[in-house]
Amino acid sequence: MNQKIIRQTFLAIALAAVPVIVSAVATDTSGLPPNHMLLLDSMGRVVRVPTNEVPSELQPTANVGLNRQLPNPTKGASMPPELLERISKGTNGFQFFSAAPPPLMPYLASQDEYGNTAIRPDALFFFVPLEGPVQGGKYWLSEYGFRYSLQQAITFVSMTGVKHGDSDLGYYTLDLKAKWNIYNAPTDGNAGWISSQIEDKTGFETNSSTQSAKSNLGTVTDPTGIWSDVNGLRVPELAWQESLRHGEIVVVAGMVSQRNYIDGNAYADSGRSEFINSALIHSLVLPLAQYNCGLNLQWQPVAEWYAMVGGSMGGNSAGNAPWMDYSSENWSLPIEIGYAPEDFLNLGPGVYRIQPFLAGAEVGTNNTSGGGLCFDLQQQLGADSSFGWFGRYGFGNSKVTGGAAEEAGTGFVFKGPFDHVLMRRTSNDFLGLGFVWSEPSYTTKTIYHENEYGLEAVYALQLTATIKIQPDFQMIWDPAFNQNHDTATVFQIQLVMSW
Repeated sequence: MNQKIIRQTFLAIALAAVPVIVSAVATDTSGLPPNHMLLLDSMGRVVRVPTNEVPSELQPTANVGLNRQLPNPTKGASMPPELLERISKGTNGFQFFSAAPPPLMPYLASQDEYGNTAIRPDALFFFVPLEGPVQGGKYWLSEYGFRYSLQQAITFVSMTGVKHGDSDLGYYTLDLKAKWNIYNAPTDGNAGWISSQIEDKTGFETNSSTQSAKSNLGTVTDPTGIWSDVNGLRVPELAWQESLRHGEIVVVAGMVSQRNYIDGNAYADSGRSEFINSALIHSLVLPLAQYNCGLNLQWQPVAEWYAMVGGSMGGNSAGNAPWMDYSSENWSLPIEIGYAPEDFLNLGPGVYRIQPFLAGAEVGTNNTSGGGLCFDLQQQLGADSSFGWFGRYGFGNSKVTGGAAEEAGTGFVFKGPFDHVLMRRTSNDFLGLGFVWSEPSYTTKTIYHENEYGLEAVYALQLTATIKIQPDFQMIWDPAFNQNHDTATVFQIQLVMSW
């Protein structure tokens, strides 16, 4: 009898414990793999997309897995904690050609790394057949430590107020930026990789190969900021990159494009997804050298503060090897000190940069040197807001500045302006309105207007997961080198493929 009572009591306790055990198993998912992809919206914020909403052709391969799926970071912003966490879980031992990116501090990670995922969220048409092989190839190359950002654009431009040349131009451009991880030693806190950049421009007709909107309008700023003076291939960067002290310090040495690291801005940095005017992509006051031998030192001791120093020497131009015009008379030393809080005054993330610089230049038969000071600011306007603001201002010795002796630019951006108005899938679109004032640097050309003003309105429609349509309108008042017109207009539309 006692044994029967004991058995019944034990059975009752066991049955009562079953729901508790089942509940514990159902809610404890800490050891399970993720069931969502991490993507970034047009303001650089994480969007968690369940895998059942992503076509299988765009999901990570079995060798990559969701644990190592990473979108291309947003330049000019700190990498979100979710992405940093995935990188930190990549590898524990020394590896050559590691599939896992080296762990870096938040702001440096966004400037120095690329992901293995090209797709963007909330496209108007989420999938087209070509995107499967494109994304699959990106995953495959990342398994061998090769990560990149490949952007191609087809652009048509129509202008009024032309000083000389044609009013209509069309061209194709390519920008390939890549990082190839050679070794990763996380235990020692070191990693080394090759950093490279290849660009190309091809005019559709002879006039587009030899002319530009800037020269035809006689402006200080370039309304087509992704257009190069060189028709064909050029290499702005080919360098060795090394991280030290577990990603707190990064060194780039070789042929360095300083604009890949200094003067980034999450809202105004890329002419293929944001503003297209050159003064709204980078400050024209800062002497940010490309195609020359140089060094870039980066240090981020804590999450919200960082510093960069760039040094370049030589007067080489696009399309030539850096030793073709290597001289000590032409040099630049830009510095950037940044404060990047996760939440500034309850407005959300922002970055506040101060940029002093020194530079030397060969002007005629004389050598001159001087300096200047610039500021580059960005701020989200609300913790969960779709609005953001940015501003740049700089001044310096007109004989050593990058193109403008003094310049101010500002603007507002809006993510998904037609969300819930037209259709839900436009929530990742980008709308921007920017204004710039420029005073030209020293030049032997005749200056007809000392103060040039420009207004730009741009809209980037996320057509598919990797393709954008980008109409753009610019109004320019008092173009500096145009004696025939006081105003000019520029309308352009471009198709951008981001792989």
